Amino acid sequence: MFLFVSIKSSYLFGGHIYLLNVFQQFMSKLINVNTLSFAIKIMLVIIIILIIAIYAMLHNKKKRYFKLLLIRTKIEPLISQFIIDESPATDEQLDELRSLIDNGLARQYMVDELIRSKQNYSGEVAERIVTIYIGLDLKKYSLDKIQPKNNWYTIARGIQELYMMEQEDAYHDIYQFANAINEYLRNEAQIGLVHLTGFKGLDFLDMVLYPITDWQQLKLLEQLKRFPTKDDFSANIPNWIRSENSSVVVFALKLCYEYQQIQLIDEIANCLHHESEKVRTQTILTLVRLENDQTATILLRYFDDASRTDQIIILDALSKLATEDDTTALINILEHPDNLIKLKASIALSKCSNSGMQLIREKSISNPEPFQRIVNHILSTT
Repeated sequence: MFLFVSIKSSYLFGGHIYLLNVFQQFMSKLINVNTLSFAIKIMLVIIIILIIAIYAMLHNKKKRYFKLLLIRTKIEPLISQFIIDESPATDEQLDELRSLIDNGLARQYMVDELIRSKQNYSGEVAERIVTIYIGLDLKKYSLDKIQPKNNWYTIARGIQELYMMEQEDAYHDIYQFANAINEYLRNEAQIGLVHLTGFKGLDFLDMVLYPITDWQQLKLLEQLKRFPTKDDFSANIPNWIRSENSSVVVFALKLCYEYQQIQLIDEIANCLHHESEKVRTQTILTLVRLENDQTATILLRYFDDASRTDQIIILDALSKLATEDDTTALINILEHPDNLIKLKASIALSKCSNSGMQLIREKSISNPEPFQRIVNHILSTT
């Protein structure tokens, strides 16, 4: 046996030595003077190409910087003058500006500068800025950007320019991108529609197929606050609530929450049975915000089907909404296996019923854990 292992080891070791010798011979043939010289030449060529490319890039950036510097020194004083002057820009002044924006770089700088200025002003000054934008034919420049053939970021930039410059007649041009595949482009279009027309801009909710993120919903609500006069959009909400896009349903419920759509409580309550937990949670929050004499009953009826998180939200709300009529339902919840649920139900019971605290005390006698701690907690917080 030992002899067999020795022979086997010698065979394997010998095989490894043979392979090593073959590899060394191959490398010695490969790495000769000619091959090494050729490799060095290739490396030098690559290094030279990289140096040239870096130099060209830096040169172009430097050239662009100085061009922008020159454009800025000529354009900024003129724009500042228009902002300070109480009268609109004259044809001569517009001609002077037009002569300065004879290339794409200058035109883009002019648009960006007008947008920055408009963000800092309102009223007549903002109107004069928009007049300059139109007078210089920059609207056509922005419309050219939102052609479907362009990259998404070019289209998004064009959309932003149009709505920041209050070009309401571009509504339909922007609307076509409200359901775009690209999320950033889609979001920019939706913001633009609402920015231009307020509640009418929410029409995209009828057809959008992609999710509307929580952040996007927040931005849309912020845009709506710009319109103190609220259009009547309640007729559209039932359709949005029945949308197959659950994010549209959530946003519709948030609209009901923000704008007190009390007349839609029945439609809202139906969303408690939606397949999306996010929708159900928002439904509870909305019902609590729109509270009426039926809210507590609706929430208690749904309680057993709710998730633990939603049950806690419901009980917190019931501590303010529940009445004596809800006492029996809250007593039943005291049998819930979750101690936090028991605590929340006890707090609601103690506030809605004159005999609620006495009922909890009696419970603590037969079931001291956790009800004695619950009694102590309630007493310490009242």
